[in-house]
Amino acid sequence: MHRFLILLFLIVTMACSQQKQLQRSYIGKSIAALTEELGKPQQIFDNESGKVYIFEKQEDLKGTEINQGKLTLDPIVTPKVQKTERLYVTVKDGVIVNIKQENEYERQ
Repeated sequence: MHRFLILLFLIVTMACSQQKQLQRSYIGKSIAALTEELGKPQQIFDNESGKVYIFEKQEDLKGTEINQGKLTLDPIVTPKVQKTERLYVTVKDGVIVNIKQENEYERQ
């Protein structure tokens, strides 16, 4: 019974991930629908499976205080980071066939 619950938890976690939500939203649609939302792609190159469009979005994340659950004189603060989100979209005959997301964090 425990194995079944663990397996069910893993399946639900994988089905609800951000990657799966992107795939359900865009696979099978035209590239024009995605360019309306994200704008012009940063790079386009040909691959054996079709054209790959790379969309990039950068965002600065501020440092936040980590709650320690007790009163302290010196708070612990996370560093500021710059988040870069890249979407690799594979297009064949004008239709999206694959989409992959990659996040990169860089300390400032």
